[in-house]
Amino acid sequence: MLIKFPYNESLITQIKEIPGRRWDPVERGWSIPDQYLVLAADVLENFYPNVSESVRIYAERLSPQTVTINELSSAITPQELTTEVATEALRSVRERLNLPYSLFPYQELGVAFLEETPYKGAVVADAPGLGKTIQTLAWMSLHTELRPVVIVVPASVKLNWAREISKWLPAEQVQVIMTGKDLLDTKAGIYVINYELCWKKEETFKHIRPAITVFDECTYLKERKAKRTQAAISLGKRSKYVLGLSGTPIINRPMEFFNILNLIDSDQFPNWFKFGLRYCDGQHNGYGWNFNGASHLKELQSSIKPFLIRRKKEDVLKDLPPKRREFLDMELTGNIYSDYQATETEWMSTVQIIQTSQLDDNDSYINVLAKLGLMRHILGRAKGEIAIEHIKNFTQGEEKLLVFGHHQDVLSIIEDSMKGANISYVRVDGTTPAQVRQDAVDRFQTEKDCLVFLTSTAMGMGVTLTAASNALFVERQWSPSVEEQMEDRIHRIGQTKGVVIWYMQATNTIDELLANIVESKRELLAELLDSDQKISNRSIMKELMKEISRG
Repeated sequence: MLIKFPYNESLITQIKEIPGRRWDPVERGWSIPDQYLVLAADVLENFYPNVSESVRIYAERLSPQTVTINELSSAITPQELTTEVATEALRSVRERLNLPYSLFPYQELGVAFLEETPYKGAVVADAPGLGKTIQTLAWMSLHTELRPVVIVVPASVKLNWAREISKWLPAEQVQVIMTGKDLLDTKAGIYVINYELCWKKEETFKHIRPAITVFDECTYLKERKAKRTQAAISLGKRSKYVLGLSGTPIINRPMEFFNILNLIDSDQFPNWFKFGLRYCDGQHNGYGWNFNGASHLKELQSSIKPFLIRRKKEDVLKDLPPKRREFLDMELTGNIYSDYQATETEWMSTVQIIQTSQLDDNDSYINVLAKLGLMRHILGRAKGEIAIEHIKNFTQGEEKLLVFGHHQDVLSIIEDSMKGANISYVRVDGTTPAQVRQDAVDRFQTEKDCLVFLTSTAMGMGVTLTAASNALFVERQWSPSVEEQMEDRIHRIGQTKGVVIWYMQATNTIDELLANIVESKRELLAELLDSDQKISNRSIMKELMKEISRG
């Protein structure tokens, strides 16, 4: 489209920032590529509103796909779609999806958006807990011809991805790359690898041209000089499609998204320095350039709208259940795993003695309980070390989070990690005086920048912490009733968002056995609420011993 307007030096400077723009000396106007007409309209709006409106109308009439993308990215429910092309796009996706489980309506809209975006890929920036992983896998299910897929993730969620793939795409063969020495399974259709291993496996992956590369928590790509970033970007450049997932709002930290934006649309975002000057309020401090700010955000939002979708919990509240539970799997490694194995062997030996001799005395169970407690403590410390990665994922998206531990040293491990990450928090445990507790509650509930409430079972039953709608259990409790009381700090009157409870779980450990038993006890508990029966530690231990016997 050729755009003409009276001479204006400031406007021309901004027009020159539009990719592909060209001055036509004969017609005395600016030729703008069709895909950037909406951006041009935004630039013109502050100078010549009438010209801007004409450009915007032309852009919408020119491209039905633009209309479709705008509707799909803006609609919260299918009923909000107003055009036939957008409605048909959603209908097509629904007809083709063949998954073991149903998607929420907003997730179907997300899949349709991924299907319609005209670029090399897209960014799914939904708030934590809304199912970025599920939408990604659902879109992949529509394109079984696009293999292999490489999914690059933080180390702490590798096993979660493997579990979700098995759940949603059970026919897929998946390989999780656990170490730099792992050989690639050439029969696998999907590879899951963490960022830190990307550069170690760079030579191996050079022999693979991924059809799709997914970058989970794509802000991990922000350090452009880091080896892991360079290797990951190299992988993305060789891919036909690239998806970036992040719960962090791009308008808060634009520079953290440059690399993923460059992978998806290098024409529009070709240069790191120019991007920093334009959208990151670039300032020279006398020593170097600082790109930690944000500027021209409306223009940036317009530029990325065709390939970025973001919904918040409050947007899709009608679709969400009042409360749901999710598990975050992790694997023990190194000395921690050795310490755990040694303690587990002792514990199982004690259990076998009790079962063989059919003992049912208190001393025997006290012995079992002591060794079980030691195992749980080892696991708690291990999970405490990793918890910071999950905490960062929430707080970078400005989501408040309630974090539960059990042991004092586990709480301290988490606290030290948050201090190192400059995350604002409050801590309440059994040693916290009553007045200090209330001050901590008030601060968490009222101060926007106080993002984490770190606590244990010491938190009173009547306390309201509804400023958060996500809770992370680093350590589990014996009784589901105790856990539900803890969950109810955020799942109570005053909560305006869907609640998600996240449980960290060490695979192939007592964690999994305990989780299975506690979950089964939840159902039993519902039947016992009106009776005098109790679920005791002893009954839990008997259940554990039964599980071990079956194994």
